[in-house]
Amino acid sequence: MRHFMCLRKRAWYWAICAAAALSLTACGGGSSGNSSSGGVATRYTIGGSVSGLTSSGLTLTDNGGDTLTVSSNSTTFTFSQTLQSGATYAVAVATSPTNEQCTVSSASGTVSGNVSNVAVVCVQLDTIGGAISGLSAAGLVLELNGQYSLSVLANASSYVFSQTLASGTAYQVTVATQPTGETCTVSSGAGTVSGNVTNANVTCSIVTYSISGTISGLSASGLQLRFYSAGPDLSVSAGATTFSYGNVPNGTDVAMDVVTQPYWEFCTPGSSDYSGVISSDITGQTLSCTAAQADVTTLAGSTTPGYVNGTGSDAEFFNPAGVAVDASGNIYVADSANNQIREITPAGVVTTFAGSTTAGSADGTGATATFDGPDGVAINASGDIYVADTNNNEIRMITPAGVVSTLAGSTTAGATDGTGATASFNHPVGVAVTPAGDIIVADTDNNEIRMVTPAGVVSTLAGSTTAGSADGTGSAASFYHPTGVAVNASGDIYVADYGNNEIREVTPSGVVTTLAGSTTAGHADGTGSAASFFGPLGVAVDDGAGTIYVADGLNNEIRAVTFAGVVTTLAGSPVAGSANGTGSAASFHTPFGIAVIPTSGILYVGDYANDEIRQITPGP
Repeated sequence: MRHFMCLRKRAWYWAICAAAALSLTACGGGSSGNSSSGGVATRYTIGGSVSGLTSSGLTLTDNGGDTLTVSSNSTTFTFSQTLQSGATYAVAVATSPTNEQCTVSSASGTVSGNVSNVAVVCVQLDTIGGAISGLSAAGLVLELNGQYSLSVLANASSYVFSQTLASGTAYQVTVATQPTGETCTVSSGAGTVSGNVTNANVTCSIVTYSISGTISGLSASGLQLRFYSAGPDLSVSAGATTFSYGNVPNGTDVAMDVVTQPYWEFCTPGSSDYSGVISSDITGQTLSCTAAQADVTTLAGSTTPGYVNGTGSDAEFFNPAGVAVDASGNIYVADSANNQIREITPAGVVTTFAGSTTAGSADGTGATATFDGPDGVAINASGDIYVADTNNNEIRMITPAGVVSTLAGSTTAGATDGTGATASFNHPVGVAVTPAGDIIVADTDNNEIRMVTPAGVVSTLAGSTTAGSADGTGSAASFYHPTGVAVNASGDIYVADYGNNEIREVTPSGVVTTLAGSTTAGHADGTGSAASFFGPLGVAVDDGAGTIYVADGLNNEIRAVTFAGVVTTLAGSPVAGSANGTGSAASFHTPFGIAVIPTSGILYVGDYANDEIRQITPGP
């Protein structure tokens, strides 16, 4: 009876469990939670592995409903909900972690036991960018892998695409659209992502064009052309027949202008040459050069002799002789009959630098110093002025502050070499300074070319007290009242040999030759001895032009002599006068001293008998 009742209770218990769909374990039967008995379905877990996850934010779903948040650095996962045997599962990434991309493999199937082979693999997502240099304009568009575009602002110095790429992915950055008027290129723009890319650098430069053309008639140096205000000038060599000017920025307003004319030539652009905004290379420009004309004007003084400081014709001189120009363009004049050294600004303002109208030989400052008939002036690189104090038979020095001292010689005439006052001269007229700083003296009445060191040591370089016209070395050569002297960059000396009507050349070692002219007076142009002068008084040398300029005193002309001895007449005529004008229309009266500004070819002349300082400018 007891056994029967137990069997009946057990059958009732299992019936209740089956009706409640409980597992055998819950009902106290069976040996495994996932086994089945009596037709009841079992349930299993869904999970797997995680690799590469380094940050938070990963969320997985199963069958679009069950959600699981996976912690950073996790290596496994298991959904909390179970599925019956025979059910299907599908694991997907609902939310990706920060800066990572995760994919699922073995993501779906049919449940037949605990699922543990779903694999979630995460990889780092990296940015692509780099530096930008030279960008000034708008319009630059960059492209990543041919599908992602990035517009870059003007003047940007860096960029980063908003799109990220997974580690191991290939990337390529290209320029899709160039900025306005500029060209940009990408360096290190392609590769494989293995971290944030920061070196896909972009370099931009402005699009530039060139201007080119032909030149006719150019024989001298010094020509400079300008094509736009912000650009560098173009220097053109002597004899050039073409020119080319590059790197002109797109959109620049251009026109060809002559900034500096070549030495004693005048060049003009063609009337049909291009002028306007550049947007392509410009070719076919033309430039025509012709010999310049000598435009003569009066800088200061008038034909009335006197001693007045002032501007232009309000100032007065009395037999101005030698002239010299300093680095600032100021002109210094040996105002002979006034016994003074005068200073003239480029604008024609005249002041007295040293000396007074009272003749004397006193050293001192400014008006306390005295001179007696000074005829020659020269300036060294430091701004010191050397004076041939003719009637005092001395070489004087004036500092930039106006302090006058006697460098060599004494008031007693002679022809003695020596130092300081022990040396003697006989009416020295011309002075010049060598590149080494020595002073060359035309010792006129001694018929010699003398040299004085900055310490006052005097020696005779060429000539002797016996007048003559012989070429030769040292004392074997002879001169006849040499007056003006000038020195070129190599130290060669050019001499206005007044009494011989010749231009002589003396090497630094004292070798004397005749460059142009002959002992027969005249005013013929020509080469060497075929040319003639009449009482040349002053000379100036322009190395850049390869020219010696001559104040041809008794011809009342300004002449030019090339280093090869070719003589031409720039201005004036044998008829004395004081007219301003061009070339032979201008007139002088015993031009004495002459100086040149090498960078411009402008000449200054001490017009002795007109009591004026004249200016000669190269012109068309």
